[in-house]
Amino acid sequence: MRNYIKKLNSENKIAKGCTLVYPSPDVVEMLGMAGYDYIRLDGEHGAFSPESIDDMVRVAESVGLYVLARVPSIEPHVINSYLDRGIKGIMGPHIENAENAQQLVDSCRFYPNGKRSWGGGRGNFYHNITILDKKFGGKSKFVDVASDSIFIEAQIETQASINNLKEILSVDGIDAFTFGPNDLAQSIKLPGQPEHKDVQKLMNHATQTIEESGKFMSSKFLTSITLADLIIDGSKNYLKE
Repeated sequence: MRNYIKKLNSENKIAKGCTLVYPSPDVVEMLGMAGYDYIRLDGEHGAFSPESIDDMVRVAESVGLYVLARVPSIEPHVINSYLDRGIKGIMGPHIENAENAQQLVDSCRFYPNGKRSWGGGRGNFYHNITILDKKFGGKSKFVDVASDSIFIEAQIETQASINNLKEILSVDGIDAFTFGPNDLAQSIKLPGQPEHKDVQKLMNHATQTIEESGKFMSSKFLTSITLADLIIDGSKNYLKE
């Protein structure tokens, strides 16, 4: 139940992870064996059913991997479905104003830090009171631990997000911020050009604003590679031999 990402950060370590867009328990198991710290399931662009998420989290936990997910939307019932499966970190896409940011936090944490709904999935030990009493000293103590264990990221992806950044930053409970460079580029009429100087300028200015406010970028806590990059780019040298 501990927040593994923050634990590593307290030890001056950056969590190393891999983002997956399709379910594969075998790949998850191998990533754990290879020494990765976490996996992220891309629920916005990937192909994950509730059943496949259950299986991915089970395998990940068996090999010591912390499991994060980018959810397809920040609707409470969507986020709750991921948390009920046992996901420990939520990235909320398209956070464009303070209302979006507050909804993200409220959906991830129980009262008094949020409004997360109680569920009976594996993430809540199937609502088994005996286990909750034995492991946490009761349901009321479990919800505090569960709220503290969630790592929340807000994704800044549009010009509107940049324009409203200060009000977004006024919302408590978000652990880190990250960008969506491709969507940001598209929002300023530069589709497919995330490296463009105007996009980079926006992100650099936003990063400065975030850090000056006392908040953090996701890069302070973790770094990630996609499975496609790992296989395709990592295969180049091997195939040349």
